[in-house]
Order: sequence, then structure tokens, then C-alpha cells
Amino acid sequence: MSEEIIENNEQTVDQEPQTAETQSLVPGFKSICFRIGVMMIVVFAARIAVNIISALIVPYLSETELTPTVAYLIDAAVSLVFLYIIPITAAIFLLKRPMKGRVGQIYAKPRYFGRAMAMFPAGYGIAITCNLLTQLLGLLFKDTALGNSFTGIQQTLAAPDIGSAVVLFIQLTIFAPLFEEFWCRGLIIESLRPYGNGFAIFVSALLFGIIHANFAQFFYAAALGIFLGYIYVSTQSLVTTTIMHAMFNSISGMLILISSVPSVNEYLLASVSGEAAEVTPAVVLYMVWMGLIVLLLVVGVIMAIYKFTKIKKYRVPKVQNEVSTGRRWGIFLSRVSVIIMLILAIDTFATQEVPKFFIKLVTGNWN
Repeated sequence: MSEEIIENNEQTVDQEPQTAETQSLVPGFKSICFRIGVMMIVVFAARIAVNIISALIVPYLSETELTPTVAYLIDAAVSLVFLYIIPITAAIFLLKRPMKGRVGQIYAKPRYFGRAMAMFPAGYGIAITCNLLTQLLGLLFKDTALGNSFTGIQQTLAAPDIGSAVVLFIQLTIFAPLFEEFWCRGLIIESLRPYGNGFAIFVSALLFGIIHANFAQFFYAAALGIFLGYIYVSTQSLVTTTIMHAMFNSISGMLILISSVPSVNEYLLASVSGEAAEVTPAVVLYMVWMGLIVLLLVVGVIMAIYKFTKIKKYRVPKVQNEVSTGRRWGIFLSRVSVIIMLILAIDTFATQEVPKFFIKLVTGNWN
């Protein structure tokens, strides 16, 4: 982000000794942290509910011979209800007090919109680099729950036909940006901003990574969350981050659409086996799109490195600093609900014993 954006946003606060007024910030902060932890427990509960529903209805759906597109529509509807509507409704209820009167402000006209959008390649480069490094790390955990999460994501994003790819594209480019930006950059960051912009951005990014509920996407999502959080605080509007989020997802969404064309799928399978395959216009489009992605990645990495060399000039605007950063993190991580959230996150990433237990409990199948 340019120096002008930061300089005009920065609000420095003089260091002051701890006072009774300062101490009064702590109880409210503890309450918000506890509520955020409860919200995340609801997230995991909703995901467990999705797993249980899948275990119960998949055997019946398999007998109906649904088309892939219909199956993807059903999955999209379930995801919309359990992975977005229920958790976000819980977030609104739990965070309504700190968010009172501020919902309309988060969709205000963005400041420095053009300069912020120019940062898109750098954000993309950072996020995809984290994704590639995570992919390499995943090789160390082959044939484990962590390693299997990579295969699961690949299978989820590999649409069997064009209709399914369209459903996935709509999910990625419309529903995900709208819901996730309102949730993570809106509700969570705004609830925590009175206790420091930097703290709010990093907690939001951590939760954004955890919300994806798999090791394969955690670091990518967390890095993207830091970038989008910084853009939100700088532009003071979710309009910018929602557009950027849609742009991020549309890149992979277009790849899913193109890959769903039969000739492209055949070409890719032939390439893996070393066989010759027909180069159709769709295959050429796939190659061009992949080339553009690589070009964007290279430009983005170079741009990000350049920005990092000047990182001292790009401080996040301060709100207040009476409660130290270490103390804020200590309070946040020591809330009972946050501890439970972290345990559930570790289990989801590593063993998934909690979802397995509830599935067995509901279905009665303990084998």
C-alpha cells in the first residue's frame, strides 16, 4: 500500500500509564474474545452436522442416480445453510453489541480504491506462494489425515461436468466473497478494532484460516486474510475486499470451468500418462489461462518482495495501545471457548476424531 494511504489513516496515540479507565477496557475485551470463541465452536458444530447429514443421506441419494449437477446443487444448498447462514447468524447474535450501529459503515464508499486494487497482484503472489509451500509440506504427511486433506480439496474442486463447474464457480465468486468478507473482515475485525487494528487483522486472519477447516488451505487462507484485513482497514470498506476476494476466487473458478470441458480433462489425463492427446480450442484456452496465472504469480511475488523491503513505512493505523499486544493475545488465547476452538481445529486438521465420534453416535455404526 502506498505511503499516502497509511499516513492519512494513521492515528497515533501517546503512551500513557495504566489507569482505572484503561483497565475498564479489559472486561469488554475478555467478553468479546469469549464470544468469538463460542462463534467458532458453532462453526465446528455446523460442520459436524454437515458430516452427519452426509453420512445419513448419501446412501439414499446414491440410489436415486442424481446427475452430478444436481448433487452439487444439493451440496451447495447444505453448505450455504450450515457453513454460512448458521455460523454468521450466531456471529451477529454474539457480536451485536460491539457492532451496534456500525454495520452500515463497513460498506461505505472505499477510500483509495484504485491504489488498493493495484495491490491485488502482490496479495495473490503472497497467498499462492503460501499455498505452494503448504503443498510441499503436505508431502511430508502423505497417507495421514493432514496429507489426505490435500486430496480431498483436489477432489472437491474437480467438477465432473460443466454444470457442476458452474455451481462451484458461483459458490466461489459470489457466495464465498459476500459471506466471508461480511463475517471475517466485517464482524470480527470491527469487533476487535477498538483493541488495535493489527491485533484485529491477525485474529481475523487466523480464524479465516481455521474456518476453511483443513490443513491444505489454512496457510493460504490465513495469508490472504492478513492481506484483505490490511486492505479493509486502509480503505475502510468491505466493498474493496469483497471485490478482491471475488477476483482471487474467480481465477481458480475459471480454471475449474475450463478443466470441466471433456477435451481438457482428456488432455490432462493423457499428459499424466505420457500419451498424446488432441489439442482443442478448450485445451489452448486452458494453456493460456495457466500461463496468465503463472505470470500473475511471478509479478505478484516480485511486487510483494518490493513492498516488504519498505515495510517500515507501512504501519497499520493505530487505534489505541493502552493494552499491550502480548496481553491482548494472552487474554484471547486463555478464554475457555477459544481453547476449545483450538482443540477442535487441531482435531479437524489432524485426526477428525470428534466428527467421527458424532457420526458413529448418530448412525449407530461403531465399526
